[in-house]
Amino acid sequence: MTSPHFGHPGKIRFHHGHPPGSRYVKIMTPNPKFVDGAWVSREGEMETSLYVPQNRRKRFEGLFEGYAKRLGMAGSVEFLP
Repeated sequence: MTSPHFGHPGKIRFHHGHPPGSRYVKIMTPNPKFVDGAWVSREGEMETSLYVPQNRRKRFEGLFEGYAKRLGMAGSVEFLP
């Protein structure tokens, strides 16, 4: 996975976008969180960005969550607009 830390591992946030279009997937190490004045690593987690047409979104979300659970994924799946 990509880990852009610019010499400060676990203390840098990297904001990225995605091109509009189909057949697009990006997997990255998620940004660390800044909690109570300290950086918290999200080691062992991943952030995935992909394009799903709006008319297929609800069905995709249900299928993805089902597959993730069957594969043993711990934690929750968060879908953003």
